[in-house]
Amino acid sequence: MNFTWINGKLIPKNQAGVSVDDSAYLYGHGVFETLRAMRGKILFLPDHLKRLDRNARLLSLKLPVTHKQLTQALHQTLHKNHLQEARIRLTLSQLPSGQPQLTLITEPFIPYPRSCYQRGGKLILIRSTRSDSTALAGIKSTNYLTKVFARQEIAKRHAVEGIFLNAQDEITEGASSNIFMVKRGILYTPPINAGLLPGVRRKVVMQLAKKIQLKVNERSLRPKDLSGADEIFVTSTLKDILPIRSLEGKKIGSSCPGPVSSKLMEAYSNCLRS
Repeated sequence: MNFTWINGKLIPKNQAGVSVDDSAYLYGHGVFETLRAMRGKILFLPDHLKRLDRNARLLSLKLPVTHKQLTQALHQTLHKNHLQEARIRLTLSQLPSGQPQLTLITEPFIPYPRSCYQRGGKLILIRSTRSDSTALAGIKSTNYLTKVFARQEIAKRHAVEGIFLNAQDEITEGASSNIFMVKRGILYTPPINAGLLPGVRRKVVMQLAKKIQLKVNERSLRPKDLSGADEIFVTSTLKDILPIRSLEGKKIGSSCPGPVSSKLMEAYSNCLRS
């Protein structure tokens, strides 16, 4: 039996529920984090909690527990569900009275197929919708309709990820990832002010790149830049570093994963083991 943590109590998932007055249910007024546990350790937890705090403040939501208490609750839920390798969904919302509502859901982690990392995935440009405004894109909120449209399109077109454009036709982010490209040995990624969520793995990859002496350049990118890239990869909590073999059906680079992507994938793997 799977258990869900709701406001301090572990409840069988098939009996768990939230109020019909919950702000996330009524208005999409809530924030969330997707976390990953590996061998029982929750990866990059301080970074996730820092982002949670920031987003909660922006939406005037109050976290009802301390970081220490929340960390204990996360491990308690993992232990109760006998999970070492897990994906975790943390959601914060509130009732009309202002009372915070905090839920933790854990499930076994199912990685993407190994072939995605060995041969790369298919990437598309999202046509059904544009990215959220800069102010909204930077908040990991439960108002997720833009991403739902994108994920439906990704599934229909049999891709591993889809990339948003903003109103200026600039690349922003994936439906559930950040994007990087390599050109002549330099790593490029869109700046946060293009309208994207500052992903935890995005930050980790940029730090690792500097450690292994790769030049990192945050600048505006357009579809033609991606089409001419030597390498492309996307990053997220559940994807890690996932190399891209094609964009809109056009092959990217001469090999996938390319040499820079491979170096970063190795450095990231070492980071997870340390």
